Amino acid sequence: MSMASRLRRKRGWNWEDTLVKRIDSCYSYEAYRLGGASAILPDILAISNRFGKIMVIEAKSGTTDYLMVPREQVERSLRFLDSFRLYPNRHFVLAFKFLRKRRLKQGGYEKRDLREYHKEFNIKLQKGERAPDIICTYGGNFYTISKGLKKHVELPDFRMPFL
Repeated sequence: MSMASRLRRKRGWNWEDTLVKRIDSCYSYEAYRLGGASAILPDILAISNRFGKIMVIEAKSGTTDYLMVPREQVERSLRFLDSFRLYPNRHFVLAFKFLRKRRLKQGGYEKRDLREYHKEFNIKLQKGERAPDIICTYGGNFYTISKGLKKHVELPDFRMPFL
């Protein structure tokens, strides 16, 4: 594994770990990291039995101008969340973190503001329909890519328990 790959993986792990610690610090919430890149599970599971709430979280962080959640990860998260039907409040959350440095195409980095976005995936899929890829830009714009078509979407902000 290259040094760049290890660094990207470490950044992703750190973001997931930060989210788990933030959620765990909240009253009546518990959060768990579920797996690595090869796992068939979402990144994070957060539960509040007191509030009947469950959150499946896909976390992405990086130094580029956009971050993407591939359709396969969207689909596995939706399937996983669907198996918890006893919880009246089920949420699929996309958590994006753009780091303080921006990677430049010609190499190196430049400084920028740290930005975080927490959005709920609320796109209803028809039976048998494939989920789209989800893209978040540094500026907070969201897009889906499905069947080769890119479309701007408005995903609702999700109020995390630690906010």
